[in-house]
Amino acid sequence: MPRKWFWSLLWAVIFTAVLQGQSRESLLKAVQETSKWSPADKPVQYSEKNIEALAGNRAAAVTRYGLTGAATLDWTGPEGNVRLTLYEMFDAGAAYGLFTLDRNINQPGFSMTPLGTEGFRAGNRAEFWQSKYVVKLEGSPPGVDSLARSVSENIFGRSIKPPVSTHLTPQNLVQGSEKYIVDASGIGRDLDIDPQALGFEDSVEVATADYRVGGKSAHLVLLMYPTQQLAKKYEDIWAAAAPHDAAFRKRVGAVLALVRGSQDKSVAKAILDGVNYETQVTWDQPRPDISLRDVILNIFTFTGVALLFTLMVGLSFGGVRVFLKARYPDRIFDRPEDMEIIQLKLDQGVMRKQLGD
Repeated sequence: MPRKWFWSLLWAVIFTAVLQGQSRESLLKAVQETSKWSPADKPVQYSEKNIEALAGNRAAAVTRYGLTGAATLDWTGPEGNVRLTLYEMFDAGAAYGLFTLDRNINQPGFSMTPLGTEGFRAGNRAEFWQSKYVVKLEGSPPGVDSLARSVSENIFGRSIKPPVSTHLTPQNLVQGSEKYIVDASGIGRDLDIDPQALGFEDSVEVATADYRVGGKSAHLVLLMYPTQQLAKKYEDIWAAAAPHDAAFRKRVGAVLALVRGSQDKSVAKAILDGVNYETQVTWDQPRPDISLRDVILNIFTFTGVALLFTLMVGLSFGGVRVFLKARYPDRIFDRPEDMEIIQLKLDQGVMRKQLGD
């Protein structure tokens, strides 16, 4: 049984390391080996040092989300030629953030596509995110779809959104409008919010989305702080700055929700009612199911330990006493001046005494 557990744990560790260690190079190699697509040339690699050559003015934003590296490569397949741009981010949350930065539902020809975890298309360009990767493809729609499926099938790891983004209420949500923001530069002017007042210096995470309620539009801004105390602090700041806008904000736990772009309280209520935040405390330690046999064994064990300790203390004290008496006789123990002997004198005769009249 211990050997079985050991091998199971070892395989789990190895598998986790493989998932975390999947590089861009290994992903591109896997696509080449498992599909009908072939690279037309060698990939061009990018890092934080030269990402501006690829991303242009967006380079700073790409880096802030957590860039590990990027690569571009042209592919040739049965459906034509497709240019692939692969962004490797620090984790799935960073990849999702970069994807939402690129997604714009208002651009011409925009449509959602079932590529990867989430994807969209605009003309001959498609993009999706999955695990820690953001994948961009340019080419004919059939070729883009074919290569996208091959890339998606070879990506390992889970696609997990940042915690704050999971609290965006789905009711009345405009699909594709969600954004994940990591710094003040990502706050758009349409939100009419001072980015410096949100608490980015206190590690706030921000998610925004558009909503439509009864034909009326509004923006929802979710601010997730590390602690409930910080959320309460910023709620008080908002209350002091806008005391009459209580209907347009709501705090639940560490999340502070703000409705912007609408003055209709019914719209704000319809959006804020769906914002919830729950904290759960679970006991993950196994229950100490001890049998009667174990109880008795433990009792005798502790009793034995106590007897052994008592015996050792007694022998130690007695041994020290014997040693000192032998080495220093009549100096520490049994000194004559400190001894008093009571004698019964049983061998003496009885003396009779009478009281006189």
